[in-house]
Amino acid sequence: MRALCRQALRGLDLDLPLDAAQLCERYGKRRGRDIKLIAYPLPTAMPNGVWLAAEDADYFFYQANTSKMHQDQIVIHEFGHLIAGHQMLGDQSAATLLAGGDPGPDSDDTDSALRRTCYSDDREWEAEMLASMILTWAEDAGDRVGATESDDDLRGMQRLLGGHRGWL
Repeated sequence: MRALCRQALRGLDLDLPLDAAQLCERYGKRRGRDIKLIAYPLPTAMPNGVWLAAEDADYFFYQANTSKMHQDQIVIHEFGHLIAGHQMLGDQSAATLLAGGDPGPDSDDTDSALRRTCYSDDREWEAEMLASMILTWAEDAGDRVGATESDDDLRGMQRLLGGHRGWL
């Protein structure tokens, strides 16, 4: 999992403190497929985040009714699913679920989505571990160097001097 994480994050030139939106934007650009983040008031029976792979982009819906820190954690958890290849919901049933409707006779996708509210599934455990690794690495590196400099020359100097040691 560490190798998967490092491979996904390597070369993204992420700022510290880590910003979930920047992570998704830069990873999406590198692979040529956007990751769009959408704050949405997900129903209580739903998980706090849902990843939908559509034809045009990947969409991470995350709980709108929570703190910014929790929203970032949810987004990075969904990012963990993406880099591990865990797509669980079909477009049609996921769209129906988000609209609060009945998924219809084939409830396998719905059951998968509802099980995601706890960590009993191996995919959930793996996505949570990947998210935890990313957040821990970023926090550890940020504790040593503070925020990344906004000036390009200073950013380069910071990197040359080891300012992001421990961050990949």
